[in-house]
Amino acid sequence: MRNRKRLPGSLDEAIEMNFEAAEHSRRPMKVLADLMGVDLKTLYRWRAESSMPLNRIRQWETFCRATHVSEYLCMAPGNRVVIDIPSGKKAGVPELADTQTNAAQAMALLSRFYTGNGSLDETVAAVNLTLSEFAYHRENVRKTGQPELDLFQGDER
Repeated sequence: MRNRKRLPGSLDEAIEMNFEAAEHSRRPMKVLADLMGVDLKTLYRWRAESSMPLNRIRQWETFCRATHVSEYLCMAPGNRVVIDIPSGKKAGVPELADTQTNAAQAMALLSRFYTGNGSLDETVAAVNLTLSEFAYHRENVRKTGQPELDLFQGDER
């Protein structure tokens, strides 16, 4: 399961989060450009303009080892929740504790928002994260009867 605290609030932020993930995976801009078969200056231009050809996004996300742009594009209309496909393995205490913490934070932000003291963007982001986590656990529980193989265990984000 994804274990991150923030979801992208804009396309610019999603692109930057992907580049941060690539750097964290020790894939600097030059390596990404080489893997994608484009000039380094082209990749820098795409980053500066926050625009990349649609047929390059999936490839770029694979090399960055992050899917923030795809997730943002799915969630941008506001009526979608994106979850990782669960494997059907039992969740551990740390995963459940993270979900509980995020749910409590979302409830606190909702309370503040409805009393007029909360930020719209922060509240929506917290609720989206909590909904995604609950949807993940719902699907994970459904799959416990037929868990998947650990073929890609090292490919977690």
